[in-house]
Amino acid sequence: MAQPTSKTETNFKFEQAMADIEGLVSSLEKGDMPLDKALDAFEKGVLLVKQCQQKLQTAELRVEKILADPNGKATKTESFTN
Repeated sequence: MAQPTSKTETNFKFEQAMADIEGLVSSLEKGDMPLDKALDAFEKGVLLVKQCQQKLQTAELRVEKILADPNGKATKTESFTN
């Protein structure tokens, strides 16, 4: 597993990031933010989404590793998107 490259990544909490994204979306949807602040909020949201995606990919790989047979081959699994 890759080591975190910054203190921010070390302390990253998925649930907190999701709550932050929801707050940013709510603020942006109100439409009363000055343009510069709205762009900053949007940029922060995009960064948080990317971090969440990475965290989910890491979790998926971890689950696959847990479910692998002793030879390292994946056991039968079902897609989450069914």
